[in-house]
Amino acid sequence: MEKNTRDGFTLINTDAALARFLGYLRTEGITEIAMDFEGEFNLHVYGEKLCLIQVFDKKNCFIIDPLSVSDGEIRRFLETKIIKYMYGAESDISLVYKQYGIKLSRVYDQQLLAETLNYEKKGLDAVLERGLGIVSQGKKKFQMYNWTLRPVKPEAMAYALQDVLHLFDLNTVLTEEIIKTGRYNDLIRRLVEFSFDFDKKRVPGIFKQRNYLDLPKDQQRTLQKIFDIREDLAREHNLPPNAVLDKNELFLLAKDPQRIRQVRFGKRVTERMRKVLTEKILAL
Repeated sequence: MEKNTRDGFTLINTDAALARFLGYLRTEGITEIAMDFEGEFNLHVYGEKLCLIQVFDKKNCFIIDPLSVSDGEIRRFLETKIIKYMYGAESDISLVYKQYGIKLSRVYDQQLLAETLNYEKKGLDAVLERGLGIVSQGKKKFQMYNWTLRPVKPEAMAYALQDVLHLFDLNTVLTEEIIKTGRYNDLIRRLVEFSFDFDKKRVPGIFKQRNYLDLPKDQQRTLQKIFDIREDLAREHNLPPNAVLDKNELFLLAKDPQRIRQVRFGKRVTERMRKVLTEKILAL
């Protein structure tokens, strides 16, 4: 493990370092950690990838680099029996299941507490500000950050650690409010009912949108075919699908495939890719 005393965390970027970290958790008798992820979600390259794992054990901060550590060691860590305090964990659970085949367990999702209290704004930033008076810093700056790049900038690492640093304190404050307002049984019910449907077929968001559902059936089928063509090309060239063909163009092309001749492609789309797209869409 590489101790970064200046920035207040330990960077774990080798299999040996992660093995030592697991040994540290056992030796120190640590049974619960706060955990969060940073990932790539079709923003800079193709697909979804876990890029950082942030951990806080009430005393020390750690950042695990899944792009440097083997998948086997990442699985070993994620499958530990330690209780994992997280916030809004469904997308994180989905990501590791999709990438590693892991059914993440022993997750204590703090968003369930905010839901029990019927908070109008349930996002972590809003709940941190309401419960602890903490205003998140750097959200706008790092919202589009490319977490696949190495080395990760120190200020990006510091930003990534913000959320886990406060999850234990947030749990204390929210639990006290739940008890004070007599909603403890409601929380227990939510915790018992909380489950993630690992077998559910994930439908791309575009097929849930109103402008897709309002299309005639034949245009829906055309859009699905164009979507698949774009997906295959994006995967082949490791590009975000929207960099190959903008989502709005999909709807226009579903109505008129001939429009492909007029599309202005982005800089990352090569002449050969344009030719392939044009030929395949015109052949529909």
